[in-house]
Amino acid sequence: MDRQAALAAHHLFGLADPRHYEPLSRRAITPEYRDALHRLLPDAWVLERGDVWLHARRAPGSTGRSAPPPIQGFKIHVSSAPVHAVRLFELVVPVCVSYRVEFKAAADPAMLAVLNSKTQQRGFSGKFMTLYPPDEHAFAELIETLYQCTADEAVEGPYILSDRRYRDSRVLFYRYGGFRPPRRLNIDGTQSTFLVAPDGSYVADERLPLFRLPPWVRDPFAEQPAERPASEAAARSGAEPGAESGAESGAESGAESGVESGVESDVESDGTLLHDRYLVEGALAFSNVGGVYHGTDRLTGDPVVVKEARRLTNCWTSGDRTVDAVDMLRHEYEVLRRLEGLDSVPRAVDLFREWEHTFLVEERLEGVAFHDFWARDEVILAPYIRREGRVDRFVPLFREVAGRLVPMIEEVHARGVVLGDLSPNNVLIDADTLRMRFIDFESAVHEDDEAAMLSYGTRWGTPGFLHPDRSSRSRLLPCDDWYAAAMLLYSTVVPATAFFGLNPAAKDLFLDELVALGVPTQVRSVVSCLAAARVDEAKRVLADWKDG
Repeated sequence: MDRQAALAAHHLFGLADPRHYEPLSRRAITPEYRDALHRLLPDAWVLERGDVWLHARRAPGSTGRSAPPPIQGFKIHVSSAPVHAVRLFELVVPVCVSYRVEFKAAADPAMLAVLNSKTQQRGFSGKFMTLYPPDEHAFAELIETLYQCTADEAVEGPYILSDRRYRDSRVLFYRYGGFRPPRRLNIDGTQSTFLVAPDGSYVADERLPLFRLPPWVRDPFAEQPAERPASEAAARSGAEPGAESGAESGAESGAESGVESGVESDVESDGTLLHDRYLVEGALAFSNVGGVYHGTDRLTGDPVVVKEARRLTNCWTSGDRTVDAVDMLRHEYEVLRRLEGLDSVPRAVDLFREWEHTFLVEERLEGVAFHDFWARDEVILAPYIRREGRVDRFVPLFREVAGRLVPMIEEVHARGVVLGDLSPNNVLIDADTLRMRFIDFESAVHEDDEAAMLSYGTRWGTPGFLHPDRSSRSRLLPCDDWYAAAMLLYSTVVPATAFFGLNPAAKDLFLDELVALGVPTQVRSVVSCLAAARVDEAKRVLADWKDG
């Protein structure tokens, strides 16, 4: 399982219970959406909880009850920003009732937040409501009626990557897929769903982050021109993920389907040019909020990293303010500008919008991920601590890295910035020189930031590197970075910090045992001092630490 999949699993299965992994179906839902639907549905309809959804159906035995939906067909998806959810119920539900079309909706605001979150699988994201028209004629008539009902309303939602946008709507999308599909139990306990081809064969019903029809299905709206981005560069870079062919879908459409589309396929030819300046040459990572790419600044010839943000993904609300991934990317750009000139921080190059996506361009830094460096055979400590010479090779590396890390953090703090997510994933290190650089400033805040941004910083970080008091505060403090630095150094000895939330006492027990096995007491002292934000004391330990 890659890191992104692991984060998604931890995020989803850790919501219902803080100590045990449980499916979201075990989480109690809040009443906002349920109450709104009860107000809008007539007595002949019933509302049932199913997993993360509320299913609305006509009650068995009710007069004029329509036949159940077919096993597959064109389904309509409604996307929504959190602030527009109830209004969209008011617009969509009466139309569904009139057409006797069954539907499901996110069970509550927290479930909607999960569906639109950064770690949600991109092929499943954005689907606030799903409508099940009984046939293609009903589908075409229903989606046009919904379009007329919503076109003049101030409602919008994130782009649904697996679907095609209907006309110029900001909330209506569609795809062909299973309604009541055949299922197969996989060896790992998951289930796969299938479409049934005209010859009776089963075809996988894949939720890809791009619009794709089965070979035997024709798009009933194929004659309608899809809304296009402002430039072909934008289309090729991820701006039009709803395009019908893989070649036309974007950077935000490539990872889960291999290199079938967008930036990654273009890498093999001429690459993708963004903003008429930045040549994208490959993808480093994907998440639901957008991709992270590497490329070249054609103006200067310098290597760059390009980070992408999609509107209305990863939303959260503070008071009457809704913040999304685009707001956070713009904020990250401002933080980088505040830190300009520091050797440990990448230089911000540009911030621009192309089609509906926003892009941050920054200097590309060389190095390996911090956790990869300490996992190398010649460096890794914990499994081989009893081997002769292993501790002796580890100690000079630890001492040098700790001695460099502390002033790096002090320089950032001197600019009024708290990093917020200092972890092995967000530090690069040169394996030869041990020079370190910080990357990923998504959670960083400045002391003068507005309350919404200060609050966001307390919510987003890496498990195992979060100060125990962090979630109880309304803003980040320098002690959060020092605790994370302590855990960062702890992870060089044994990467077990993620488990300390289950048993905080284990933090000291592990160190005591490792010291008994030969790790110098100075390691324990440095970690303990930094965890308690006693920075000067940690610096004295490092300064006085002699060989032998």
